[in-house]
Amino acid sequence: MTPEEHFRDGLTALGAGRPSEAVDHFHRAVAAEKRLGADRPQMRYVSFYGLSLALSKRATRTAIELCERAAAHDSFDAVLLLNLGKVYVLSGRITKALAAYERGLRVDPSNKRLQIELARIDRRRAPALPALSRDHVINRSLGRLRASLFSRKSHAAHARPPR
Repeated sequence: MTPEEHFRDGLTALGAGRPSEAVDHFHRAVAAEKRLGADRPQMRYVSFYGLSLALSKRATRTAIELCERAAAHDSFDAVLLLNLGKVYVLSGRITKALAAYERGLRVDPSNKRLQIELARIDRRRAPALPALSRDHVINRSLGRLRASLFSRKSHAAHARPPR
């Protein structure tokens, strides 16, 4: 099989919810590129290999590095930035995921998948008392208090010194 055929089979497996199978196909696509003498494999192969690794096992350092490398090489490919953001979300790196999604939207502002993933991320802080639900009256009250304290602290930090 050609690298592209392995890649398409990997996409099919990912779309069908079989990331472990996809890992094998994307790995084979990367390996086939090397066997054919490519200086480096296509970055979309590398990126989807990293994403499928993260989805099948968990977001390991290897999965993150693969997606970071792909996005760094082809920084104007919104799909690679989408994959990078997804891997960051899986690893709990929400701030980095937001940055990847936002960078992807600067490249392709009409990309619906990036818009959806960006909207999914909860930017709120963790509840003050995690044992209680987010909308419990105590958490809501403590959350408002925390927000007002941080707001005052932020205003004080940005205030100009008197002359």
